[in-house]
Amino acid sequence: MSFKEVRPEGVFKSPTAPFSLATRSDGGVMLHISGQVPQDATGANVALGDVRGQAEQVIQNIKRIVEAEGGKLSNVCRMTIYLTAREYLPIVMEVRRKYFTDPFPAATAVVVSGLANVDWLVEIEATAVIG
Repeated sequence: MSFKEVRPEGVFKSPTAPFSLATRSDGGVMLHISGQVPQDATGANVALGDVRGQAEQVIQNIKRIVEAEGGKLSNVCRMTIYLTAREYLPIVMEVRRKYFTDPFPAATAVVVSGLANVDWLVEIEATAVIG
């Protein structure tokens, strides 16, 4: 099975990291979005110490990726949310409710001891079905 990398404008992609922001299968309708982190288009970390602000940036990154492939947030059908503290979950859920409506994406939330950058409080990966 072959696929192409999705690289929309407005979402930072490290030139040295071995991953795609998202991949799209040839002829397919599934968009697999790598874990998005609270970085803006320049790669700057945003909302330091503010999980709500970081969750907003993460979902905006997901939105840009989905829209770059002709979809919208309502096409997101699956999310995995990684949090560095359990008490962040209600805040991230509030942010999700701002962007998603019923039917909500299937979701898993995982509390981890840390993410790849110590400033990141939340990371979300997603799958969207477009078309």
